[in-house]
Amino acid sequence: MNSKYVLVTAAYNEAGFIEHTIASVAAQSILPLRWIIVSDGSTDETDDIVRAAMAKHRFIEHLRIERPVQRALTIDRVGRGIAFAVAAGMEKLGPFDYEYLGKLDADVTLEPKFFEKVIGLMDRDPQLGLAGGGIHNVGTPGGFLKPEFVGGPVRVFRKECWKQIGGLLPAGNEDGTSAASARMHGWKVRCFPEVKAYQHGVPRNTVREKIPVCFRMGQADYIMGTLFWFEFLRSGVRMFKPPVVLAGIAMFLGYLWSWARRMKTELPAELVEFMRAEQRQKLRRWLWRVENSSLHG
Repeated sequence: MNSKYVLVTAAYNEAGFIEHTIASVAAQSILPLRWIIVSDGSTDETDDIVRAAMAKHRFIEHLRIERPVQRALTIDRVGRGIAFAVAAGMEKLGPFDYEYLGKLDADVTLEPKFFEKVIGLMDRDPQLGLAGGGIHNVGTPGGFLKPEFVGGPVRVFRKECWKQIGGLLPAGNEDGTSAASARMHGWKVRCFPEVKAYQHGVPRNTVREKIPVCFRMGQADYIMGTLFWFEFLRSGVRMFKPPVVLAGIAMFLGYLWSWARRMKTELPAELVEFMRAEQRQKLRRWLWRVENSSLHG
């Protein structure tokens, strides 16, 4: 099995979790050749924890960057910040010899054979450009468990795929855009739910914590060029998740807020059209199922 992989992590004020993430990576059955942990302007003990880990693990490298000044109304600042930090980590990595690149969040822990299993599956399928495992939320139900979508907290890119998509795009949801870009370039994208990871810093399903998240999701969807009726359907599905009804309303209001302000996307036009084409296909399949069930109801 090809074990030549590297990791990049963007960390902003993750002192409460990153020590566990580091221990989880250090316990992997195959270790990364290098792991660049980028402290993205942290104001807590994140930098101290990473520096202490460097003394124990030679594959860990620490990079401190300062966050660029951001406008108060920058609605995609989380994705933009992650993309900026990961790009800085890749620049530090330089022309290093590796086959796979893992993007790992600083609040995730992994089963001991996570990378061995995912990379082994990618080795067996040369067309698999982006893969990951099932990501389970800790402390609240849910996660990223669908085979067709690789969740943002931990992903593994084939080096050629990463180069073709140009890294993470600083607009909207960077997990969705990178997966769509990989598919657009002819790569397979696959999640393997049986390979387990756990995300700890997940907002709870309360009105106070979840509603702002859903509102920003709707905003990001508009920035990514999501079709109106596709967003309407997505928001309707979201209404069945806690906090019931309010989550879906907040998501759709976020989309409408961005529409009212005529927010523009920075994504390539061809990628936006590719994602819209996928959305049209999903809408047609949904309408076919509704019509078929009504005829046989």
